[in-house]
Amino acid sequence: MQRTAETLGDTVVAVLDKLAGTQSDLKLSFQELTLDTGVMKATVNGAIVLDVVMAKPAESTSA
Repeated sequence: MQRTAETLGDTVVAVLDKLAGTQSDLKLSFQELTLDTGVMKATVNGAIVLDVVMAKPAESTSA
């Protein structure tokens, strides 16, 4: 299960990297997703929409 989470995370990061600067949205939809924290278990349905933008590092101000 841990390996699956790492693989999914790597895939999402790669997609976000390719979409950065294209003014794109990434919609992650899920149905009957079970989240088990050990203390509580919940099943959720829904979607997450990510606005993908390109950011540049802030300039540092040294005194």
